[in-house]
Amino acid sequence: MEELKILLVDDHQIIQESVRLMLSDAEGVAWTRCAGNGEDALNQVRCLKPDIVITDISMPKMNGIELTEEIRRISPETKVLILTMYTYDDFIYRAIRAGAHGVLSKQDTTREVLKEAVAALRQGKQYFSPGISSQVMKSVAGIAKNRKGTENPKIPGLTGREREILRLYVEGYTNQEIADRLSISIRTVETHKANIMQKYNFKSTVEMVKFALRNNLVHLDQEPPFEE
Repeated sequence: MEELKILLVDDHQIIQESVRLMLSDAEGVAWTRCAGNGEDALNQVRCLKPDIVITDISMPKMNGIELTEEIRRISPETKVLILTMYTYDDFIYRAIRAGAHGVLSKQDTTREVLKEAVAALRQGKQYFSPGISSQVMKSVAGIAKNRKGTENPKIPGLTGREREILRLYVEGYTNQEIADRLSISIRTVETHKANIMQKYNFKSTVEMVKFALRNNLVHLDQEPPFEE
């Protein structure tokens, strides 16, 4: 496996040095470089094509959300990890919508957590701080309820039951809550979820929910009838 190239983006040098130190003995890291703002970071992304960009949200010239969107546009293979003090639902949701592969809280991130996140992204997975994970579903569900749109008829493949279960996941329900709500077993819920994830090759629940929101696969303002 090739060694990782990592770019750290933060306008505070002490944060750059701290993160760089945390990754100094991380397995498989070839180098880490730093940028103090979004514009500098984009220039380095264009030239160096790093594997992972670890960026703050609040920065001069270009914030981390805008930077993430630009990175995804000019270097789709580069993974973006948000490292921020702002863990409000809206920021998390915007980070996901922009294409971030993970979000870490500066307050809670230890050397071990950072290394786990980098390893997860390297494997093509997403990673969220333990304290953030429970917020993610509530975030995408709460904001999505305020979005208008219709289901995309060009994306086929889900049965009525699968759509209903997917809608409940988007609204933030747990496996047990979905089972209770639909009067089915938790194993049945998990089977339907596995089928949905297999059809679209999702690697995580967050990825499934994000895709459903982006493509308007579910309606959140009503409970349509479904067929088995």
